[in-house]
Amino acid sequence: MKKIVIKSLLIVTLFMGLQSCDERENYTDGPKVLDIVSTVQLNGKDAEVNHLKGSISVSLPGDTDLSNVAFDAVFPNGVTVMPETGTTLDLSSPVDLAVSNGVTTRHYLISAKLLPSKIAFLGDGATLNDISDDDVKEAGLWAQQVYGDKFIYIPYDQLTEGSLDGVNVLFYMYDNVGSTAQPAALLEHLNVISKFFVQGGKIVAGGHGTGLVEELGRDMSGLRNILGSGTGGANPDTWGVGFANSELGNIISQGCQFYANRMVYVINSGYKEDHNALWNLGSLDDPKFVSFTNLYDAEVIGAWDWAVDGQGFGGIVYWKPSGRFMGHIIALGIGGMEWHMNDNRVNPYANNVRTIYKNSIDYLGSK
Repeated sequence: MKKIVIKSLLIVTLFMGLQSCDERENYTDGPKVLDIVSTVQLNGKDAEVNHLKGSISVSLPGDTDLSNVAFDAVFPNGVTVMPETGTTLDLSSPVDLAVSNGVTTRHYLISAKLLPSKIAFLGDGATLNDISDDDVKEAGLWAQQVYGDKFIYIPYDQLTEGSLDGVNVLFYMYDNVGSTAQPAALLEHLNVISKFFVQGGKIVAGGHGTGLVEELGRDMSGLRNILGSGTGGANPDTWGVGFANSELGNIISQGCQFYANRMVYVINSGYKEDHNALWNLGSLDDPKFVSFTNLYDAEVIGAWDWAVDGQGFGGIVYWKPSGRFMGHIIALGIGGMEWHMNDNRVNPYANNVRTIYKNSIDYLGSK
């Protein structure tokens, strides 16, 4: 009985500490102080609101002008804020936000930090044009064109902690005939990538490069066993990707040309390499995508188009921060997501492949 009384007094004391006597008398007329902030966006990105600490924080791209950040917020009726929503803020230093419900005023400190801005691409050549594999080379040239001044190229033998300074997302595409093992030249510098990843670095790994998730120790499932490394050949079919019915599935597929609900084509009839690198989920309990997430802190984003509703395979997987690993990885291992056609034909679905990769890089870049 004494314990109940003590707890009650503690709650009352904490509650009274928020207000003056007059405010306590009229408190029931307004929204609860700790629930007064609903949503805050800074430059269109959702900010993290910590009611206990009275803080509002956000991470913005490295090239953001912190002196001119758009501030938009949603508050309950009867609440006023200063600075006003819809204005711009100078977040070069933290800004005080005063929130009033007409009874009491609560202060939040708004702060922003800039994310690293570089997109780094790894390859086995001294330069992009020296990369040995046609798909890897094409992926690197595309990334250079898309990300411009933010893009840097790092040969495997130049991977150092210093080379990753200012890198936001590491883009690692690997493709090989005869073996799906990671290249020895990369593994010689795996400790550099491991430190980057453990400390919060973001990685987009494509093709056979999805094996990096295992090399880093993040994927201990043993389920990435649908692997192909043959020379390939002519194939009359059109191959596609099916996306999970999820928020992230919608984000990564946004801007693609769909041929059916949540399904896009990625390669037309002609020569195909058939270099799959997928997770086999057949041994998991239904619903398999949920089981995979619960077991491994990883979300299946997509699979083969014809198989996505059966949830038996994972071809695009988001590996969330988990345990000692603070970083993020999106692994794209669906066969058919080729960057260069071996027979030099025009792939009418090439833009879908590039859109999926760009969405993956940009999504992780905002984390």
